[in-house]
Amino acid sequence: MSITFDGRPYQLLFGSDVQRDGVYLELNDVSGASPVVVLFAFYSDADGRMTFSAYREDVPFEAVEWFTAEARRRLPSVTPAPDAAGGSSPSRPAG
Repeated sequence: MSITFDGRPYQLLFGSDVQRDGVYLELNDVSGASPVVVLFAFYSDADGRMTFSAYREDVPFEAVEWFTAEARRRLPSVTPAPDAAGGSSPSRPAG
């Protein structure tokens, strides 16, 4: 899927990582000669956690918001976010 933020083209890539036992989304800047990963979200099947990495500082905020919403929608995260009072998230249900 291709999308543009602030006039710069990006491409969203979904993949599976057998070695790390999970699935991921990455947002690539495709404005240059070769794609550059700028944002990365990974869902671990092993522990049910989703992690996020940013590899560039100048990613438009709207792109970050869109990417995190896509990661929540497309990756199978079942661990809820911490509550607003600062409590910890409940553990992933067994199953």
